[in-house]
Amino acid sequence: MQAPIDATKTGRYSARPFPSQAGFTMKNRGLVIAAALLLSLSAAVAGPRDLLVFYPGAPGSPEDAASVMAEFGECLAKAAGWPAGALKVSFENDLQLGLGAIQRDKPGFALVGLPVYLAQAGKLKLKLVAQSLPAGGKTDGYYLLGRKADGPANLNAAKGLKLISNLLYDKTFVSRIVLGGMDLEKNFKLKEVSSGLRAIKQVVSEEKKADLVLLDQHQHDSLGTLDEAKLLKQVHRSPDLPTAPVVAFDGVASDADIAALKKALLGMGADKSAEALCETMTLKGFAEPDAAAYEAARKLYGE
Repeated sequence: MQAPIDATKTGRYSARPFPSQAGFTMKNRGLVIAAALLLSLSAAVAGPRDLLVFYPGAPGSPEDAASVMAEFGECLAKAAGWPAGALKVSFENDLQLGLGAIQRDKPGFALVGLPVYLAQAGKLKLKLVAQSLPAGGKTDGYYLLGRKADGPANLNAAKGLKLISNLLYDKTFVSRIVLGGMDLEKNFKLKEVSSGLRAIKQVVSEEKKADLVLLDQHQHDSLGTLDEAKLLKQVHRSPDLPTAPVVAFDGVASDADIAALKKALLGMGADKSAEALCETMTLKGFAEPDAAAYEAARKLYGE
């Protein structure tokens, strides 16, 4: 799930997002728009076979993602043996708007960033269907970076500094999962911005507008495309984490539809006709979900 830094320039989207994920570009919308990163987004998700790609903090807009979402939806419907147009896919990167769409439109499925899954699995009765396979690896992670010249040596030395990111919408996730139990709000001065690229630029600027930037796996994997990367060093990394999952809403999606969509997702990586789509979404495909890994993350999160 990944690639360039600015989707408005590249026109590419990621499934990470799976996620996912959120990168410097729409590609990370990807989980996410996967994620990464389906169908024209002028119509809302509104059916038991429909799928919401839900990745808060990802750059871009639902309209930006429309063509990739349409292609994703067509691919899944065909592989699931459903009629054309039976599966509509929509994208949302705003936390409250996404939760509102779930309550209002009642889609059967969603591809969600890990923080959303951990916060909502119990409340929304989410059932794991599959997990995304990012092009860059089998797991996700989060990275705290500082300036190479004068940044802190480790997480404890970073206390009290200014941390900037577009990934601060779930502070419980950052505190308990990313920082290993260190309270984010008590130990850092926080600034939220709309993109990872903007956050990086503020850390490396001559004015030193921030001291630390928090990146997800997709953003971190994309650092090689940035000149600013040579000015940064790693201060802390989260444990390896499960990737963005595809989930079913219990009581909305039927068992038969869950089985059909799961088969379609698991076969996507080997489907030659989906090869270009997977590349655009920076995915290798989808796999059986690692239930134990998600359960361990839920325990750390406190759900």
